[in-house]
Amino acid sequence: MYTAPAIEDLIHATLGSNASARERHVLRESLLNLVRLARAEQCAEMQASLDKAVHAAPAESALLA
Repeated sequence: MYTAPAIEDLIHATLGSNASARERHVLRESLLNLVRLARAEQCAEMQASLDKAVHAAPAESALLA
């Protein structure tokens, strides 16, 4: 998984090395929640695209006629 190292790099770049454990934890959890949200949105968009493609395809009976 590439997410965890990227998040740790962002935490270090944003807060520096003097940040408290609580600050790092809050930022880490916020970034992880953004990743989860982005994944959920991507899945919803993929499902919507699939639904659109399926509904746009001709019915099987029309292909056999």
